[in-house]
Amino acid sequence: MYDIISKEKINSLICDASYNIIVLETVSSTNLYLKELSKDGAPHETVVIADNQTNGRGRPGREFFSPSGTGIYMSILIHPDKTELQPGLLTVAAGVAVCRALESVCSTIPRIKWVNDIFVNGKKVCGVLAESLTNPLQGINSIIVGIGINVTTSSADFPGELSNIAGSVFPENATRNEIIAKVLAEFKMIYNSFDAKSLIEEYKSYLFVLGKKISFNQNGKTFSGIASDINTEGNLIVKLENGETITLKSGEVSLGSENFTE
Repeated sequence: MYDIISKEKINSLICDASYNIIVLETVSSTNLYLKELSKDGAPHETVVIADNQTNGRGRPGREFFSPSGTGIYMSILIHPDKTELQPGLLTVAAGVAVCRALESVCSTIPRIKWVNDIFVNGKKVCGVLAESLTNPLQGINSIIVGIGINVTTSSADFPGELSNIAGSVFPENATRNEIIAKVLAEFKMIYNSFDAKSLIEEYKSYLFVLGKKISFNQNGKTFSGIASDINTEGNLIVKLENGETITLKSGEVSLGSENFTE
């Protein structure tokens, strides 16, 4: 049976009507769609969810594979009421919310590769992308948090190299509506009682890069070192091979293998 995403079902599961939920059959990108809505004054906690994306957005220059009927593609509009709620920490908050939801609803053991990739059984099942909407006079006044989760996409459906890297949650009894509702409920809980210290500690408990050798590119050069810690802004602290310490605010890190099995 086709797993239909329903605004009414999601609202009934959240038991909270404060989210302004918009469900679409198809869209180029939920982040881009929500960005346009924000220009027209869309309220705080507007959520756009699509069954399919024709141009889903991942990291810069990459597309998030978004086939119909098998994934969750949604974006949340946030008008921050706390100065410390910057895109980096909202990315962390969304990652923790997804991990909580997958543990609770899907009975999986999710892990995070800094900064925004969520893995299950050694395969990437979710990505998070936070984007700032800036005002020349006021600075950051809104943030869009995009979340893409592969729920039942089979490995054969992933194109090219993705078939070796990406995976799906494959919940036995949960629907997409249940997963969406739980992610939104957990995200709201984290946001409303925001505490950076406790959030970072929980985020670190899901990370699988700490204490491991990683490599990354910066200014056209490749560096290697040990991922030693996460600071209160969600940045990765790396101790380089020459003994120096560097703080990564964004970017992508690599381990010996992109696959991870605990």
